[in-house]
Amino acid sequence: MNPGLFLISFPRNLAKGRALLSKPGSSLCSTPPCARIIWGEMNGFRFLSLAGWLCMAATWLAAADAQPPAAFPLWNGQESTEQYAKRVNLPPTKTLDLGNGVNLEFVLIPAGKFVMGTPEPESPWVGGVVLGIAGLAVLLLVAQVLVRAVRQHRRFQFSLRWLIVVVLVLGVAQYGGFRCWRAYWASRNFLSGASPAHEVTLTRLSYMAKFLTTQEQYQQVMGKNPSGSKGASLPLETVSWYDAQEFCKKVSKKTGQAVRLPTEAEWEFACRAGTTTAYYSGDTEADLGRAAWYPANSGGTTHPVGQKEPNAFGLYDMHGNVWEWCQDWYGDYKPEAALNPQGPPQGEYRVLRGNSWYDFNLRSCRSANRDWNPPVIRGPYIGFRLMLAGPP
Repeated sequence: MNPGLFLISFPRNLAKGRALLSKPGSSLCSTPPCARIIWGEMNGFRFLSLAGWLCMAATWLAAADAQPPAAFPLWNGQESTEQYAKRVNLPPTKTLDLGNGVNLEFVLIPAGKFVMGTPEPESPWVGGVVLGIAGLAVLLLVAQVLVRAVRQHRRFQFSLRWLIVVVLVLGVAQYGGFRCWRAYWASRNFLSGASPAHEVTLTRLSYMAKFLTTQEQYQQVMGKNPSGSKGASLPLETVSWYDAQEFCKKVSKKTGQAVRLPTEAEWEFACRAGTTTAYYSGDTEADLGRAAWYPANSGGTTHPVGQKEPNAFGLYDMHGNVWEWCQDWYGDYKPEAALNPQGPPQGEYRVLRGNSWYDFNLRSCRSANRDWNPPVIRGPYIGFRLMLAGPP
């Protein structure tokens, strides 16, 4: 017999047994010792039944609260990284020594929750239909007044009632025009590859490199420099995703601290640093210019890291200079909320983020923008930055 069914049905059977024992003339009642034994067993089973119900209630409550708890307290968006680091009793920065005075600097990125991607804009057709219907209604109203004036051989004029109706319809037309205009501009800034927007929770804090990986750092570890534009403090470029993986392995072995590329969700959360604007510095091109080297101000080349305005987490060059490889395979977003997403298990392309000095599309510099390339691709506009792997 199924134990669960037995425990569930036992109260009903217990009531039947109790009635049987109390029935006058029952053979069970005529043998008190036997009745006492049976009654004792029933009380024992009643205890087991209660225990069973309590166990099932605990199971149901656990299933209802199946979402795993945060490994660290989530950042509230108001406190600085230094305050958060103090709250979790961890250092706000870390440094790895690569030798010969060459270091890798990392800053604390808190655990947190944010909306990843961009929402789909409203279709311009909605406002257009409202505008068209309201405009047609105004024309019909005016035409009706004109026809009436011609038939009655009198001067064209509006009564107060008609004037109120026309003003109301014109207001509806204006509302439709506004919605149409708003949807048009939203569609111009829409990033189809970064939709649908969805909530992401990162329960693990991490440490991300303060700067893009420089040529000096790569030279120190790998003994070579594939970059086209040479300079110790210039960002490394012309590297594939596989080159980045090899660098991570050698840095991990050299320092004894595992490092890796960031996931795409980690990158966007770190880039936004609590902002919801197009760039972490604002929404306008002037705001972008304060934070990024892009074609309008780069002069057609990379620039030394750390010269532009950092974000609230203390990260530099998250917009522009060079594209950054991420760990993930590229795949379409899903609308459901995600917990510590790692990207698809397999694919053809790896994710790139951040834009570069080369691509003159302002939309490509946005925090939510995504790009992708085969992991073997190298280019004078592709680099990466590191994260510390494992627990802090």
